Amino acid sequence: MRSLFSVCSAAGAWLLLSSGAQAMESQSDWQDHQGMLSTRVIAASAEVAAEFPSRIKLEGNPAVLLAWEAELKDGWKTYWRSPGEAGLPVRVFHNDDQIDILYPFPERFELFGLETYGYSKQVTIPFLVPAVVGEFRLKADFMVCKDICVPFEAEYTLDLDPETAGTIVTDTRIKRALGAVPHQFGDVPDGINITSVAYAGKPGHQNLIVEATADKPLSKADLLAELDESTQFHAPRMRLRPDGRSVQFVLPVMSTQKGLDLAGKQVRLTMSDGRGNAIDRIFELPSR
Repeated sequence: MRSLFSVCSAAGAWLLLSSGAQAMESQSDWQDHQGMLSTRVIAASAEVAAEFPSRIKLEGNPAVLLAWEAELKDGWKTYWRSPGEAGLPVRVFHNDDQIDILYPFPERFELFGLETYGYSKQVTIPFLVPAVVGEFRLKADFMVCKDICVPFEAEYTLDLDPETAGTIVTDTRIKRALGAVPHQFGDVPDGINITSVAYAGKPGHQNLIVEATADKPLSKADLLAELDESTQFHAPRMRLRPDGRSVQFVLPVMSTQKGLDLAGKQVRLTMSDGRGNAIDRIFELPSR
């Protein structure tokens, strides 16, 4: 008759082997990049994406939620989709097709006197890929900067199975990252709302003016604006209204296009309330 100890040992060994196999399917190997950072790709379970309808728009096609993950050494930074006056954004590819990725709201940095936006220490950036079973290959390119800037390219391989993808660890990391991705659809926590978008000044010397409200104080709010690769918006001057829940942002425009006129242009605004919530919206600026 087998002892209770031997039965428990066998069960424990089976669980370890089982969880180890699932972990292999749920993440690629870590890759070191010249001691500046390490990166990998991880997978979430099928349930995670459904918890974030305002971040992920599922079109009905079977998909797997993955994430590119980086651990950066002290002082090194990598970049948001619009990196600012220096740097290159993190990009991910499958079969040479660029994948739409879900960037968490970034930090602001100054690099050699230039204003940039990105991530330090650690970042997890989620994205969706078609549901497949078996080997799945991805590529990424990204830049890191400290005293110098260094571009990298990397390839990752996962053994995917949508039915078993995800572990407690990878699910937790991806859920935390999705929580930091600005809301693109649906209701927004704490009622963050951009109420008006306008501009002032002569072409070539204009400011973008944005009004916003929220249900809770906006004293630590921030706003990022994107137009095109030739145009940058400086850090906003923020005027908090007496109620503390209404704010005006004034963003000076800088462009390599001589005499740039914002009239009729489309601008993408990403606003954080400074309390962990953010929204991502596109607006058409008024014509003259």
